[in-house]
Amino acid sequence: MPPRRSHKKSRAGCQRCKLRKVKCDEAHPICGNCTKHGVTCDFDDPTALTPPSSLIRYTTPSTPKPSSSPLTPFSPFPSIPASLPPPTTLSPYSPTSRATELRLLHTYTTLTAPTLAWGDTPPAALAWQLAVPNLAFSTPCLMDAILAVAALHLRALTPSDPSLPRLFHTYMASALSSYTATLHSGVTAENGPALFATAALIAFQASASRRFLNEPGSEHEPYSLPTQWFHAFQGVKTVVIAAWPFLRSSDIRPIISAQPALALDLHPSRPAFFDDLLVGLDEQLEGVVEGEREEMRRAYEHSVAYLNWAHARPEKARIVGFPATVSRRFIELVDRADSRALAVIASFFAMTRAVDGAWWLSGVAKKEVRGILGLLGEEWRERIGWAVRVAEWEGEGGGDIWGGVWGGEEGEGGGSGGWGDVSEHIEFVLTRGGMVEGEAYGGAEYGVALD
Repeated sequence: MPPRRSHKKSRAGCQRCKLRKVKCDEAHPICGNCTKHGVTCDFDDPTALTPPSSLIRYTTPSTPKPSSSPLTPFSPFPSIPASLPPPTTLSPYSPTSRATELRLLHTYTTLTAPTLAWGDTPPAALAWQLAVPNLAFSTPCLMDAILAVAALHLRALTPSDPSLPRLFHTYMASALSSYTATLHSGVTAENGPALFATAALIAFQASASRRFLNEPGSEHEPYSLPTQWFHAFQGVKTVVIAAWPFLRSSDIRPIISAQPALALDLHPSRPAFFDDLLVGLDEQLEGVVEGEREEMRRAYEHSVAYLNWAHARPEKARIVGFPATVSRRFIELVDRADSRALAVIASFFAMTRAVDGAWWLSGVAKKEVRGILGLLGEEWRERIGWAVRVAEWEGEGGGDIWGGVWGGEEGEGGGSGGWGDVSEHIEFVLTRGGMVEGEAYGGAEYGVALD
């Protein structure tokens, strides 16, 4: 056996490297490992490993604290990584911090805001660019969320800037803290629109921040399911329902109206593109108790129907609406790493390949599909062959590999069924006492799943 290679031990490394039991290069002001992982280094911030209790409670979204908020029983709180460092202090009287915030706000209004509109609709982009910052001037949680997402966008554009990860974590932690406090006080006409915009920005960062994680299969950071992506967008849905009386006439309604109304065919009379994801469902559910069996069946069928609807016309507004539209039961199945649910979300992530020109979706398809592939058995790996091919595909166009409709006309059954946009659908179902999965109306199946 060859002798062990000699190496220099790091005795003056940062505390984070010591806790992770990895060698620290002792670079100042931020060591190489902390720079690589985008976390705060205690060389630069000695308080980095002393998280406040207000932040720790966000690391366990599966057991939320009871709340008297009118938003119950739905949980508006997104999952965030347990490694998120606490906010550092940026003095409001510091010229440096003022210049930093002006830089971030300028980035948001000129670069970030136009990328956040779900559809190719100028009114929605304008609302993100003008109406949302206007609300933020009187809503601290929204202003912090704007600055955090701008810092994340700048990090994507200039990854060599070591200050941006800390700025992002600082402002996002502050945004989450004040957002939660505001939610607990109740949704009102004064705060409803700002809470919706804050929830949406939190959801955007939950998806965008995953691009900075290590590639799946890394020996240091094994792949973890993107459950925070789904929980965060479910939070947006919850806030929309609670705040809708105040959103319908607000300046930010165009953001919601940019999302097309759903037209989901839960029981298509002809073969649908993702039918294979439902093969064997009856056999899988045989041993499940009756009430839970039907809930699981609806969760699977609804999610696959959404995939078929989005696949027929792969537009940004349709594709990115998936995490907010699926049911809570489906999210529970994802949390449990259920193979069928993982195959469904692998197909969703593959579809983001059609719209990954948006900075917060760039590289998502390949990273997530590769990671999910490693969690599935042989049978399910074969069933997501389409997702793998699309995620790994490089080139222009893509119609053949997509299934013949990438950039083409919408197939039969993919229309809006008479609804102008999702806001009209919200109005309709709320007058009937709530949303249900697959609300039958006008010969098609409609529904934003809330249960």
